Amino acid sequence: MYKALFFDLDGTLLDTLTDIRRAINEALAECGFKISYSKQECHALIGNGADYLVHKALGEFDTPENYEKLKKAYMPLYAKYQNDHTKPFNGLPTILQFLKNKDYKLFVCSNKPDALAKVVVPAHYGQGLFTEIVGHTEGDPVKPDPIIVNRLIDKYGLSRDECLFVGDSLPDLLTANNAGLKLCLCTWGYGFYKPDLLSEAAYVIAKPKDLVQKVLVGA
Repeated sequence: MYKALFFDLDGTLLDTLTDIRRAINEALAECGFKISYSKQECHALIGNGADYLVHKALGEFDTPENYEKLKKAYMPLYAKYQNDHTKPFNGLPTILQFLKNKDYKLFVCSNKPDALAKVVVPAHYGQGLFTEIVGHTEGDPVKPDPIIVNRLIDKYGLSRDECLFVGDSLPDLLTANNAGLKLCLCTWGYGFYKPDLLSEAAYVIAKPKDLVQKVLVGA
């Protein structure tokens, strides 16, 4: 039986796409690049951290100089906009509060910069719901490296067979695999749900309530 759940953030807990798109498109324009991304195109930019997003957004213009310029423009813009249109996916706050009341430990493990993750999650889920919220710290590897998950498992004395990773994309599957955990794949997010991803996930859920009904009740 699972006792601890590790959640990805973007595309799993929060719909952040609109604010990320606004920030990266505005940063690109500010830096003089005639590049812009639709919401659908932004899916391919999200999930591997801010550095990856900036490199990917530059495309053929990705040079060390352009990368530094765009990241310098993007980060303050995203910090400014990150709560303008961001919202939880429908039903998740109620489901997570139910799990909290059932004594599940809930964690956030994100590639979003740590300071931003610690602001945006409580803004929508309140204080105290998650045992700990951890984002990316400069100098550490990003997911799918399991460093955040491993640190939390060690810190709280958890057993891996009692832990489940919940995410929406291939980086989350790889993170779960690298940490020795099973993945619950949420298809409401930003992933590209190809057959191999769907088949490799231990569980596939389409609605937040399925986390309880299809995964945890039978776990």
